[in-house]
Amino acid sequence: MADRINSNRPAMELLAPAGTFEAFKAAVENGADAIYLGGKSFSARASAANFDTEELRHAVQYAHERNVKVYTTVNILIADQEFPELFEYLFSLYEIGVDALILQDVGVAELIQSILPEIERHASTQMTVNTSWGTQHLEGLGFQRVVLARETSAEEMTSIAQSTPMDIEVFVHGALCVCYSGQCLMSSFIGGRSGNRGRCAQPCRMTYQLVNEERTDVLKESNPGEHLLSPRDMNLVEEINLLKESGVYSLKVEGRMKRPEYVATVIRVYRQALDYTLSEEAQQSGLEPIGEEEKQELLQIFNRDFTQAYLKEHPGAELMSYMRPNNRGARLGRVIKTYDNRVELKLETVLRPGDGIEIWTNRGREGISVGTIWQGKKEISEGKPGEHVQIAFTGSKARPGDRIFKTFDEQLMEKARLSFQEGKEQRKRPLKARLSGAVGENLTLEMRDGERQSKVQSANLAQQALKRPLTHDYAFQQLNRLGTTPFYLEELVLDLQGEVMLPVSELNEMRRAAVEELLKDEAPVRQPILSDVYHQRVRDWKKKLIEECEDYKTMNFSKAIEKRGSHRRQKQQIQSLAAYRLTAAVSDLESVRAALQAGAKRIAMGGERWRSRRGMTIEEIESGAELCQKYEAQALWRLPRILNEEQSVKLQKALLKLRESRHRPRILLSNFGELELLKEVDPEWEFETDFSLNVFNQASLAYWLRQGAKGVTLSPELEHQQLDLLGQWPGTEILAFGDLEMMVSEYCPVGATLGGKKGKQCDAPCVREPHYLRDRLKYDFPIETDLDCRMHLFNAKRLNLYKELGDIAQKGIENIRLQLNRATPEQIRDTVRVFLEGWDKALSGTKITEQDAEEAGSYLEARFPEGFTKGHYFRGIL
Repeated sequence: MADRINSNRPAMELLAPAGTFEAFKAAVENGADAIYLGGKSFSARASAANFDTEELRHAVQYAHERNVKVYTTVNILIADQEFPELFEYLFSLYEIGVDALILQDVGVAELIQSILPEIERHASTQMTVNTSWGTQHLEGLGFQRVVLARETSAEEMTSIAQSTPMDIEVFVHGALCVCYSGQCLMSSFIGGRSGNRGRCAQPCRMTYQLVNEERTDVLKESNPGEHLLSPRDMNLVEEINLLKESGVYSLKVEGRMKRPEYVATVIRVYRQALDYTLSEEAQQSGLEPIGEEEKQELLQIFNRDFTQAYLKEHPGAELMSYMRPNNRGARLGRVIKTYDNRVELKLETVLRPGDGIEIWTNRGREGISVGTIWQGKKEISEGKPGEHVQIAFTGSKARPGDRIFKTFDEQLMEKARLSFQEGKEQRKRPLKARLSGAVGENLTLEMRDGERQSKVQSANLAQQALKRPLTHDYAFQQLNRLGTTPFYLEELVLDLQGEVMLPVSELNEMRRAAVEELLKDEAPVRQPILSDVYHQRVRDWKKKLIEECEDYKTMNFSKAIEKRGSHRRQKQQIQSLAAYRLTAAVSDLESVRAALQAGAKRIAMGGERWRSRRGMTIEEIESGAELCQKYEAQALWRLPRILNEEQSVKLQKALLKLRESRHRPRILLSNFGELELLKEVDPEWEFETDFSLNVFNQASLAYWLRQGAKGVTLSPELEHQQLDLLGQWPGTEILAFGDLEMMVSEYCPVGATLGGKKGKQCDAPCVREPHYLRDRLKYDFPIETDLDCRMHLFNAKRLNLYKELGDIAQKGIENIRLQLNRATPEQIRDTVRVFLEGWDKALSGTKITEQDAEEAGSYLEARFPEGFTKGHYFRGIL
């Protein structure tokens, strides 16, 4: 990290979003230290305008001239067929001079370490890292920075920052995801648009009802609002000092989809707050970093109401914006009277013509743009707080007492626009200049920008002035014509001998050449890479990948029985093979026994412990492993999908205890930190990886095999053609049946709305009866709450790929998984039996007929009446 620490590095970084060049300029001109943006490809905000190659080149040059860094997002899961385009894109980003890449895909991260190690890499919040063990894993991948999960508390940030040399970056303002980023499958499964591919349809902003087992709306009487998954916006502007003390380096503002006026306003206010927080005055006075005016501007420019999320404690319902999923604006006042064509208001803040307002009523909301404002019979240009004013209004819904919000402030927007207006850029650096020489000599112009300096000479000799010799004022005026350059002339020393005359064209050319030399000198120092060298690295990487695939094929990844001997013996061995290549994922000891009795020979037990059922203790995990050994089956302990710092310590203790067991199971990992925990306990402990690690391509699959994984569960967002390449690798597993977990969240709608959830307090209504989120199409999505009070939201329909088992076998996929962690023992027994029969046929090459599929479907539908889906197997994702 030492090479990245220099005199130009700020004490803390203010990182701004940009979806357009206008927003980019707004960020630069309002004080951003760095800007993150996306290109036209591989970006997690695919709906933003984003930057093509030439726009990006221009943006990087503009930023670097003003000592601003540019980070480019390559923060999506990338499909194998996209890698040729990715190779060219990465090289173009390096040549353009972007300062860092923000990445999600672990395979792409390791790829870049091999083919482009010269460029800095930042781990996206999409990698779901929130512990010191997670950051430890990222260090090994060559990351220089980690963007922590938004759910990370200040206390946890402190612990993480103290354990790693990486920069810590956190989101401080803007929209929140209700689900842990990188773990949300809801948009893709209900709409075909994947958040992991940059095309989230924002299902969290839709309307839902919370219903019980009888499908009764349990919130009908309290009526908190129907946007039960829609969080408020983050606002940590008053907590910058706490973040500083927690070891946070980069303060990240969300908003690549926002307009440039939003970026300008938010960055200006945060710049003011950050500068004050870092000043000596702040340490002495203890005053707030911004005043009421700036707080109001943040509220006015855009808000869904504000929250500090999980920074200090679990906020419960205070995290959420139940009433509306979009901009609330700032409270303006109330309706006092209504007339035929006007409405009278009592103001709580300023109102001007051009402002947009919204009247909130029990019958809906009505928005208008304000024209003329009257006070009595007099037209006024501005209504002030406390005043009664009238505005034109022809709507029918407004009533006395209705609240009014200002959703658009014309003056604030104009103030923002002026800050980045073309030709009036204000972010400039001071230059000191010296012009020296004498009649008959070439004049010398020296310019200094901090430590950088340039020196140029006039092309022609200076002449004796006959009428108007060159004066200080005139020279200053000409040399200060710096236009759109990032400089202004602060000081000029004129050291001329005699009455010198130099044509203005010569003086202008000297200024241009001196500035050009300064800008050339300040370009980032980066080792150039020849195209041939880069593409040879790519070829070497591809060759290595192919060779590794062949090498891994020779290794024994499963306990499958070799097929030898007589026809009868072969049939018995195929049946055994099917049993060993089917994983039953269950959540309690009784279910382990049911799966084994049904014939399964791979049992993934544990995972989250639901409050609605018993779950498994560490002793029961050991008992389950012993039971598997008795049935000659392979046992896997499925670890939780999410763990915070404290929970990771508890897991480590459990692993230490289980390490000494004679029946210890193989581990099924769900996140990066769990691998580091396992290595600390026993580096030889066998493990596989779960679907939550988002293995979407050969590069990420190979990465986990290199880490020592004995098996890899592929992403459930893959479609069948993408599985053709991945099936060539050993140790692969896909979900073939069962519950699809679409969200995992620290927020629990049941506890927040019914249990008074805040901090660690909750009445635990989740244990009294099942709950579901019902969407506008009347689909019911089951909710499970784990022992750490996280919500796990499941798809309304279960995955069922029984009919596709033959195709899956032909692709070479090694294992299929039945995700039965919410099923009853009876459902487990019946499902395992029917899939063993089908998987046996598939592995032996026997076609599963339409009649087979229909009979199996009817059999399963009788046990799972909610219905089935094929997920993304055929439709894929955008």
